[in-house]
Amino acid sequence: MKDARWITHKGAGASDNATYYFKKSFTLDAVCDALFEISAQARYKLFINGEFVACGPCKGTREKTYFDALDVTKYLRVGENEIFCEVLQLVSDDMQGKMSPIEGVIRVGALLLACELNCGSLRLQSDESWLTAKAPVTHENARSCYSASTRELYDSTAEVVWESAKVQTGVSNAEVDHYWWGSTNKCFLYERPIPMLDFSDKTDIVSFDGDFFEAKYLTFGFPTFKASGHGKVRLYYFECFTEIQGKTNNNRTDRSLDFTKEMYDEITVNGECEFTPFWFRCFRFIKPEITGDVSIKLEKMVEVNYPMFPRTDYDFGRKDDNSLWEISVRTLQRCTHETYEDCPFYEQLQYCMDTSTQMVFNYQLTDDDRLARKAMDDFAAAQLANGLMPSRTPSVGDQHIPSFQFYFIFMVYAHYTRFGDVELVRKHLRAIDGVCEWFTNHINDDGVVGQSKYWNFVDWATPWGYVEGENDGGVPVGIHGGVIGLYNPMMAYFLQCAAKLNAVCGRYDVCEEYLATAEILKKNTVKYFWDKEKGLFADNLDHTKYSQHMQSWCVLSGTATGRRAKSIMKNSLGLEAKATYAFAYFYFRALEICGMYDKTKEMMDSYRGLLKLNCTTVPETPTYSRSDCHAWGALAIYEFSATVLGVRTYDVNEKSVAIKPYIKGRNHARGTVSSIGGNITVSWKKAGGVFEITIESENDRVKKYITLPNGEEFVTSKKKATYKCNIK
Repeated sequence: MKDARWITHKGAGASDNATYYFKKSFTLDAVCDALFEISAQARYKLFINGEFVACGPCKGTREKTYFDALDVTKYLRVGENEIFCEVLQLVSDDMQGKMSPIEGVIRVGALLLACELNCGSLRLQSDESWLTAKAPVTHENARSCYSASTRELYDSTAEVVWESAKVQTGVSNAEVDHYWWGSTNKCFLYERPIPMLDFSDKTDIVSFDGDFFEAKYLTFGFPTFKASGHGKVRLYYFECFTEIQGKTNNNRTDRSLDFTKEMYDEITVNGECEFTPFWFRCFRFIKPEITGDVSIKLEKMVEVNYPMFPRTDYDFGRKDDNSLWEISVRTLQRCTHETYEDCPFYEQLQYCMDTSTQMVFNYQLTDDDRLARKAMDDFAAAQLANGLMPSRTPSVGDQHIPSFQFYFIFMVYAHYTRFGDVELVRKHLRAIDGVCEWFTNHINDDGVVGQSKYWNFVDWATPWGYVEGENDGGVPVGIHGGVIGLYNPMMAYFLQCAAKLNAVCGRYDVCEEYLATAEILKKNTVKYFWDKEKGLFADNLDHTKYSQHMQSWCVLSGTATGRRAKSIMKNSLGLEAKATYAFAYFYFRALEICGMYDKTKEMMDSYRGLLKLNCTTVPETPTYSRSDCHAWGALAIYEFSATVLGVRTYDVNEKSVAIKPYIKGRNHARGTVSSIGGNITVSWKKAGGVFEITIESENDRVKKYITLPNGEEFVTSKKKATYKCNIK
């Protein structure tokens, strides 16, 4: 849409939270292939001839703004047509250190809409011939932690006044335009790099008992309500019934408990009206509170997800594990839209730590890595000149959690080991170098990583709770000596990942430099944090605090190997500072290295316990969770596919697959895993002291390295193969 214009409403200020309408009528003599290109500041909803088409544009960053290209042929008709757009404008700056409403959407002010329709000889562009009106909606900020949305107060009695749109400026297409005099601006547009979201009618999942609207499972999207009468309706959205401060450890459907009243919409009714909130709503329950004489019903529920459709032909040998797989996949879907997100109800922000494991879970389900590529681009673009990378992006306000930067290295490393894409690695070496350099500059004279002024979050371990004036929450306690012990083996681990990535790109000098620094950190971890008497590595220099996290990083980094590695993991089982869902993936890998994978049962039973609490998604933490849907907890996706079915990458260069199923605690399992060698279907069973496994790949060019439970090993490139062995 190179020649389109940005149009606006003459009353739109430079910074406001408001909704505006735009419409344009036109005539078609014939319908042919039609392409509609559109962007908005900050968001649009597009309707053609009364039908909802899409919402967007793709979430951009401070460096990139996007436009969407849509095939709208099926929405057009011969004769009169109408395009109708709702456009959301958002305040253009952060709220003095507090999180802004809809924090994850970057905005630039009063440039509201730009679009172009091409259908045969018709070329229709946004210009002053469009009509515009301010919507009768007031946007009200909820408390700061509700940065995912605004409350929308809709007055159906207000008059909507239409007038001609105002042309603000032209559109610059960043992919085709020349940068005159080398100048760029925030209005340069790039084409959407990911697919459009999926919009599915799921009205049937929501029921109303006269008191609450209840969804069968936690859902995300656009509910549409029809109201009639005279008065007001306030609609409270919430994830579950709660105990204190929005948190619960009880049955999520226990109506004897309270519910949060922070997130709501309000409708003023005089006669009949229909209301759909502009922004996505996440809920398991909706409580309508009525003032006056009003009746209300849910007319429609459109669920919104990234178009990722996991296979359903699985059976992990346990009914509860099949259910756990289902809620884990749903959790990932609810936190996967135009970015990966930490949680759909509270923040909808793409955090580096969360995103790194969400990608890994994503890769087990599908070959689609477009969202992962965009996430890596987003983080790399937001890196500061000193190498410091934000904890989240896109975000109106800046936040830094030092350890989260390490997970950017893991993103690139995990993508390489899954896809073998050297060019993507090479693209992000500069950002990886920046992260390593920032931490290297924080190594003190004793050769250990010193503490920074930022939030040193690691995990929500129980002893690491928030204490005003003492602990921000999620930070290892007892670290006021200026050093966080686990940063040292943690940095050593990620330096070794970075070294491997540099090596595959031929930067052997950098590889050796990173390995040398890792060895120093490992040596000094033993020197300063090893407690021989307790047989554990301490979190602090005083040797008064210990955690499963510290032991895990020592194992993963190779600081502890062999008998010592197994010993510290065994000794860590009874520690109070235990790994929670946020750290579970790495904790499980450390146990696996030590041959102690059976010790994952305690946490896996915690996950299974969620089913008894009627959770339909995985919460942020095992107990008293603020968020009831947090995708770093979708761990079962990886464990059941990569461990129970046993499918992982064997050799990146030959794109071969290792298959080594973990069979303890179940008699059979089957399912299909997305892998570097394409889709791999595994089915195994054990009966009468005999184990049997059948493996099928999409083609016969994939080399598969199979390890049976008795230790026998086989290599095959056959499309389908079956093996048996005796077991105890």
